[in-house]
Parts: sequence; structure tokens; C-alpha cells
Amino acid sequence: MSKTEHQTQAQVKGAESKAAPSGPRPSKPALPPSIIALAGGVVAAGAVAGFLLLGGGGETAGTVERPALNLVKTSAIDKAAETLVPEEKDKIVAQAKACTAPLGNMRLSKMTANAGGVVRIRSGNYLSPAFNVAEGPINIAVPFPAPYEVGKGEIVVEGAAKDVFFELTPGLKVDTTGGVQRIPVIWNTRKPCGG
Repeated sequence: MSKTEHQTQAQVKGAESKAAPSGPRPSKPALPPSIIALAGGVVAAGAVAGFLLLGGGGETAGTVERPALNLVKTSAIDKAAETLVPEEKDKIVAQAKACTAPLGNMRLSKMTANAGGVVRIRSGNYLSPAFNVAEGPINIAVPFPAPYEVGKGEIVVEGAAKDVFFELTPGLKVDTTGGVQRIPVIWNTRKPCGG
């Protein structure tokens, strides 16, 4: 072996010995328990929010653009039924009491002394009797405008009324002097019996 080859082999062995670990490597420091707990909490909160939005009925809080239609409580069904169309009353009440098709409720009242008029509420295929919004507030029950589990639909106010307060959550002003007024609504599908 020549002197050059010997030097080359010595250099290669020296480089290998520098590259090889001389002993056990120090392990990475563990994450503090507070960081682990925080990360776990964020993941859990995200999972719960995802479940509620995807599997639990979507929107539940009404907004000005899409107010919430509230449920008639089971204990108030008979009283609320007084505002239903007589021909459909028995069927609607039986479904509400069986929790298969709950009733929604709203209240109409005048906003000013010169306000008022006659209105009917269309909710899905249901059309209410005519209500004269005159002096005191009127509580009205209607079937939900779409299958209850859907959680959203549209209420249509027909008739000739001016400056009527339509109490949903939140409430809004209704004026049908220029035609019908369509109101997109939502509801909480987790309480089918008015919980």
C-alpha cells in the first residue's frame, strides 16, 4: 500500500469516527403538562363544536336576517290551538302532543296608534285564519314551515297591515301594505316537545 493510499484510508476512518455517535443522544425535552392540556382542550372544543354544527340542528340563535321561531310548550298546546284553523286543529294538536310535529308560536302587536290591520300567516302548506291586529297583542300558533328536523324555513305574512311588530327572536316590523312579507326563520331542533 502506498503512502497516499494509507493516508486516504486514515482520513476516511477519521471521518467515520467523527460521524458515528460517541454515546446515547440526549432526548428532546418533554412538553410541559400545561401545553399538553391546552392542546387537548382545543381539540375537544373543536370536536364538540363540529358535532353541534353538523349533527345537532345547525343554527339555534335567531338573527335580524333569520329570526328564531319558538316552540309552543307541551303544557300550552291546548291554549295555543285556539288560534289554529278549525278544520286542521285536531290533527295539528295530536301531532304536537305526540312530539312528531311541534307547534311554533309568535306574537303580533301594533307599534304605533295608527298601526294594525288584518294578516294571515302562511307556514309551509298551512294558512292561518285572518287576525285583526288592533288593540292588544295576539299570540298565534302555527305548524313549522318545514319538517321540524330541518331547522329552517320561511313564514309568509299576507294581508293588509302596517307597522305591526312580529315577535320572533328577535322581533321585527311587518308591513304588508305593499304585498306579502317573507320571513326566513330558524328553530332549535333539539327540543321537539318544547322542552
